[in-house]
Amino acid sequence: MTVTDMKTEPMTDAPAPLDPPVAVTVTREIAATPERLWTLWLDPDARMRWFGMDGITNTACVSEPVVGGAWRMDTTGPNGAFYISGHYVALEPHRRIVMSWAHTGGDGVRGNETEAEILFEPNEDGTRVTVNHRQIRYTPDMFALGWTQSLGKIADMA
Repeated sequence: MTVTDMKTEPMTDAPAPLDPPVAVTVTREIAATPERLWTLWLDPDARMRWFGMDGITNTACVSEPVVGGAWRMDTTGPNGAFYISGHYVALEPHRRIVMSWAHTGGDGVRGNETEAEILFEPNEDGTRVTVNHRQIRYTPDMFALGWTQSLGKIADMA
């Protein structure tokens, strides 16, 4: 599966965009090494099991973990099918991942382009994982909830 044919019009049923866009930061201490978490983050089979909010079912995942490589997560939720996709902007092994990010609904319209930076900081108890998600123009509370629940799931897997 490849990431292709994405429309870039603004979402028509969304609320007015936030101006300026906002950032969401979620941090969690996880009892695992940065190496283990790096693998769980980039491996598509692993990501299928932990990524996303409660009530979302992941149906397919693509991950090409090289700078410029594509990633995509196909999901189904209470409002139907959608996917989240982007490209890897930066990869610093076991330390930092930066990914472009946007939702595309069942109508094929690609939403707000954002960027997620994931930091892995080793400590005595494992790793502090920090997600900085920037350029959010719609529903920042949903981004915060999604990352909080996702980090809980990856912690359970680690």
